[in-house]
Amino acid sequence: MRGILGRRPSGAMVIAVIALVLAASGTAVAATKLVSGDKLIKKGTLSGNRLRKHTITGTQVKLSKLGKVPAATNADHATNADHATDADRATSATNATNANHANDATTLNGQPASSFLSSSRRIGTPGIVKASGTASGNTVTLYTLGPFTVKMKCTKDAGGNVTLALTGSSSEAGSVIDGSLVATANTPVDLGDVGPDTAFGQFDNVNDDFEAPSGAQGILEGAAGINSLGSDCWSNWTGIG
Repeated sequence: MRGILGRRPSGAMVIAVIALVLAASGTAVAATKLVSGDKLIKKGTLSGNRLRKHTITGTQVKLSKLGKVPAATNADHATNADHATDADRATSATNATNANHANDATTLNGQPASSFLSSSRRIGTPGIVKASGTASGNTVTLYTLGPFTVKMKCTKDAGGNVTLALTGSSSEAGSVIDGSLVATANTPVDLGDVGPDTAFGQFDNVNDDFEAPSGAQGILEGAAGINSLGSDCWSNWTGIG
């Protein structure tokens, strides 16, 4: 035994050993390059817990093979979803088309509709009518209502005394003006006067009513004054007809 271990290997033996080692290592290297993982692992045998977490990306997934996410059943109906930012605030919006204008729908600024009349129903003077006084009397028409005409006469004498007189008449005989029967057409009826005076004078909250056989009618409230509002005489009337 001692004789065998003490002998040197021959050159041929050394070459043979080296060739064997090289051959074995070459096969191992070739195996790592040529062996496919699909052939080593049987289809359907690898479980999900064998994969490292968060390693699957879109590169490994074929998106066309994925179905719809259950929560997105109605996603196809969301074409204009970007316009629905405030959709939660639109509950019953279909019934509120003109809701902002309906706050006072039953009333007009808190007043019932009967408190407001169309311009065609309003009668009287176009605001305050003013006139300068003359010695013979300056007569101006305040307003007309059907067959009725109301006039103001402003007189100013040499002493500066101003007199205002209102009259009403009707082109229909048998009319009633301010409670007086007017048997003859175009007969003036006294509706009130102020003065004569050099100082301020006025009457107000005066009501006049007019009725004619034809059915024409009107009720007006007015005021008149002298030596005020920058004029010798003035009058203002309004009502419905």
